[in-house]
Amino acid sequence: MRIIVDYREKASGLIELLRKADIDVEVKTVKYGDYVINDSVTVERKTARDFIVSIIDGRLFLQLSNLKKYCYAPILLIEGNPYKEDLDMDPTAIRGALISAQVIWYIPALYSRSKEDSVKIIQMIGRQAEANKDVIPLRGAYRPKRLKSRQLFILQGLPKVGPTIAKRLMGRFKTVRKVMNADIEELMQVEGIGAVSAQTIRNVLDKEI
Repeated sequence: MRIIVDYREKASGLIELLRKADIDVEVKTVKYGDYVINDSVTVERKTARDFIVSIIDGRLFLQLSNLKKYCYAPILLIEGNPYKEDLDMDPTAIRGALISAQVIWYIPALYSRSKEDSVKIIQMIGRQAEANKDVIPLRGAYRPKRLKSRQLFILQGLPKVGPTIAKRLMGRFKTVRKVMNADIEELMQVEGIGAVSAQTIRNVLDKEI
């Protein structure tokens, strides 16, 4: 397992704990997120207190937007219980931010009790990502009947393309064929698709097996 850690995480104590766990750790500037696991999964780690502060100053939603746009598999890791912090924050606002992360931005939120627990979660993410890198998630027996629904269903088979991105792709390119023929620069013109996502989509469409 190899993890790239943003230099601003030095004070967290996690770098030392990761190295004690025999993990290959490289510390450098990470533009989006805090931990990049095996060059695939990006973890944005926040203490419960920082999570609340980031809601207040608006930083959280910009970070979520960038994670979704530029990272292949982003995850939000919250260390501690944000509902028990001594900051004046309405619990409804906290819940709303968590729902926004997971429902609007499609970024899973995981929770840890401590730094040590965070290390265990990061280790498990790395192991599962490696073990399941070639697993294709099934979409059940659902088969849409309406033409528009069929078109969106096809596009949602592309990596990191959910219902919202599929609709934006159809709005931009008008047909499924044009989406499939779009180059990286054209795909990046769609809100929510960054360089990494665009390259991943093209790889799926272009690489020979």
